[in-house]
Amino acid sequence: MNPKISVIVPLFKTERFVEKCVRSVMEQSFTDIEILCIDDCSPDNSALIVRRLATEDRRIKLIHHMENRGLGGARNTGILHAKAPYIASVDSDDYIAPTMLEALYAGTQDGHFDVVVSGYERVDETGKVLSKHMQSVRSLDPIPDDQDPYKIANPAFWNKLWRTSLYIENEIFFPDHIYYQDAATTPRIFAYAKNVNVIGGVYYKYLVRSDSVTNKTSDKHKLDKYRELDFVKDFFIQRGLYGKYHDAFSRRVFETYKNHFATIVDGKRALDEGSLRYLRYLLLMRESYLHLDDAIRGMTIEELTRAFEDGGADIRRLALEKKTVAIDGVPPRIVRPWSRTPDVSVLTLHSGENEFAQSKQSLENQNYKRWTHKVFSGLGNVESHQALYNEIMDNSGRYHIFLKLDADMVFADETVLEEIVKRFNSDPELDHFVVACDDWMTGKQIIGVHAFSNRVSWNISAEGLFVDPSPKRPGKRVIVERTDRAYFYHSPDPSPFQAFHFGAHRALKLCQRNRSYEEKRADAMNAQWDVFFNVWNRFMETGDERLGLALVACHLVVSGDLGEGVHDYKDPQLLDAFKQHEHSTAAEMMSLLEPFWKTRSSRQTYFAQAVGPDGLRKMEEDRVLRKKGKAKRSDGSRKTEGGMAKKARFSESDERIRSRVKFRIYRAALSPFIDTTLKLKLQEKPTVFFLDAKHPALRFGRWLHRNDLPLDLQGR
Repeated sequence: MNPKISVIVPLFKTERFVEKCVRSVMEQSFTDIEILCIDDCSPDNSALIVRRLATEDRRIKLIHHMENRGLGGARNTGILHAKAPYIASVDSDDYIAPTMLEALYAGTQDGHFDVVVSGYERVDETGKVLSKHMQSVRSLDPIPDDQDPYKIANPAFWNKLWRTSLYIENEIFFPDHIYYQDAATTPRIFAYAKNVNVIGGVYYKYLVRSDSVTNKTSDKHKLDKYRELDFVKDFFIQRGLYGKYHDAFSRRVFETYKNHFATIVDGKRALDEGSLRYLRYLLLMRESYLHLDDAIRGMTIEELTRAFEDGGADIRRLALEKKTVAIDGVPPRIVRPWSRTPDVSVLTLHSGENEFAQSKQSLENQNYKRWTHKVFSGLGNVESHQALYNEIMDNSGRYHIFLKLDADMVFADETVLEEIVKRFNSDPELDHFVVACDDWMTGKQIIGVHAFSNRVSWNISAEGLFVDPSPKRPGKRVIVERTDRAYFYHSPDPSPFQAFHFGAHRALKLCQRNRSYEEKRADAMNAQWDVFFNVWNRFMETGDERLGLALVACHLVVSGDLGEGVHDYKDPQLLDAFKQHEHSTAAEMMSLLEPFWKTRSSRQTYFAQAVGPDGLRKMEEDRVLRKKGKAKRSDGSRKTEGGMAKKARFSESDERIRSRVKFRIYRAALSPFIDTTLKLKLQEKPTVFFLDAKHPALRFGRWLHRNDLPLDLQGR
């Protein structure tokens, strides 16, 4: 069971305060929590103190960063590791009242509210209360469409309970290594929150220290104030919200500089020359940002050149003409703090595969050497995958890349790991890379090897059939379904039992008998049927008895002679069935299998038997939905029965097309002859561009990239 609240505690240079902080979380009256302590390379004993506390409380999880990412980066790590539907945060020099989490969770009203806000008080190191801060008790349900996101609550991350999905699903994360990261993040979240509940009570104890950032007057503070505003403004522009929040954002710019000015003046008995200069800079920055930034964002390269070289551009006039602008670019994401030689953790699930020694030797032969190898042996199918994904999440601070290398996977040559590392180094947004492998059983390329960045996480489940779920990730996934060269060989020399298990396991995914109609996956049924059809063709061509054993195991599952437990190598029923068939000749197996596989009509009947009436109905429903998905939609999405818009499958083919050299050549050759709208469409939605193409010169691109389009559209 997952906890109800994940509490995030970033650690950095707070050894004097951290025990009081963490114990205040441990002693909460609300106990259904996990405590995620993120060691951001703290040079003191903060992590050691937390490690000692973890021996007293199993709810504490200590996660180490390999490189310092700042408070924002530590919070992002906590968000990505959170297993609970709600997250809370306590800075490690602060502490909370014993009933804070109980009050906040009650404020969700059984999960109805997205955000719950409590009061807080500022205290000194002796515990003396310096001031109390509490908003009026109220709820915004829903948040009004014209609500100023800056006026809902103070921007602090730490006196609130947040629905975790607000961050994950909307790809909103804290910026790394800047001051004011709360103010750069909270308004973006409130732009997507449906409702908020402000409860009574003062629960959070905010420690006022002499080195507080709000009293500083450094150059970084000046620049980070700009960065804070830019994070929000860029986000609003890129998400199409800037027009809606333009006035609110302008008020924020004015007020944030005004408040920063007041803080500095009030915090100093006498203003020295340096402070006066700093305040002058603040005023210059505020006025230029308020009155000139929109125009400068919209300037062409020619206008920028004139403005820099001779002042020929009238920026104030442009500001009147260009009140709001749209800019190209990618929404802000957390930046991976990687060196060019990242550390790789290679993780292997081993159940007695015949190729294990060959797999290990191919890893040893890799040119790239910054890796460690961990093998999970002797575990069941579900337990081994759970252990592997927990290993990744528990060690996100130790390694940069995680490679899932099954024991029957062999590197094709010594450059493969090096190329995977280059993929991640060249694309800071890449979090999940999937590459095809050459499969001996089918004689085809199949999706095989997965590599992950250290930003991914999973909700661990007891799912026994589809044990490789996609992770939560702030960045993107790239799938390479076809390769011009071999990267990995899958099961190049399987043992007879290995082949038998292959057939049984994949047949379970084909039949999906114990899954409800809603849970059945039509795509998996189709994929597994293709696998078995290719195995059948290989068996007829080669007569290899291992291929026959795979098909026999499949038949035993389809006929009901083998049950759901055969996905596990150690299943007694699987072992007994193998003993009965391991000495069968190829001719005997061919005689058993031909009635089901030899003709098209027999295969159709056999397929219907395998998936059952519900499976056929599910596949027909999926076919209809895919057909509807062909209807043009400007947002490239389709609606499900629940009415929620989902991203179309075009996104994966878009990534494949854009990765091709021939696409870049075609785009460069075509660009002089098409307008800006078509250029943008060609770059951002190449699949739709090629499918919609009318002119012969445009349609030519469709045939160049035909193999990269979704399978059901390749013949159009």
